[in-house]
Amino acid sequence: MMGSISLQAQENIFSQTQTFLEGCVSNGRVDYNSLARNSSNLDLLVSEIAQYELKGDKSDFPFYLNAYNILVIKGIVDNYPVNSPMDIKGFFDSKPIAVAGQKLTLNDLENKVIRPTYNDARIHFALVCGAIGCPPLTNQAFTPENYDALLTENTTVALNNPTFIEMDDDQGSLMLSKIFEWYKVDFGGNDAGIIEFVNQYRNSPISSDTPVSFYEYDWTLNKQ
Repeated sequence: MMGSISLQAQENIFSQTQTFLEGCVSNGRVDYNSLARNSSNLDLLVSEIAQYELKGDKSDFPFYLNAYNILVIKGIVDNYPVNSPMDIKGFFDSKPIAVAGQKLTLNDLENKVIRPTYNDARIHFALVCGAIGCPPLTNQAFTPENYDALLTENTTVALNNPTFIEMDDDQGSLMLSKIFEWYKVDFGGNDAGIIEFVNQYRNSPISSDTPVSFYEYDWTLNKQ
């Protein structure tokens, strides 16, 4: 039994996520004002995420990626207006949310489910925590058919963006998002590993001996 969520809803969750994102995300920013006025579609999607039955196949990965991004938006909307997700006490680590029958915080979903299960550093350019400092949220849902290509596309866009990766050619130095520092283990565990990862997606490779530093994260809300 699937409870109140039908088999059709289970199968359509990816297209429903696509429709939702198309309606509220533009240029990496979310229309929280509109969602705060009418959150019915968001609430329905959150309900379906809660009761979703995992398939044990390649569809689980894109489901989790979408679920994280949708639940971040839901958490912001529930507390709107705010200037930052960090203004919401326990936003990431002490507010359990239902995901496929489990109660998980956002940090649990990222660090106890997605990262260890899939071991794919590209997720850091797909999971968007509601802040401008994150790579921009796209209005494309991850699906079983597109998730691998979309992960690569998102990573490539981020790692060729001069505002996300700041290369000082005069100084011969590289400034990166705090994401690379916080999750260094996912990028090879050291500066050389980070540069090696970055160069897989860069149009202009960076020398392996380039000094690396990390700029401060911008936690300002990614609102339109």
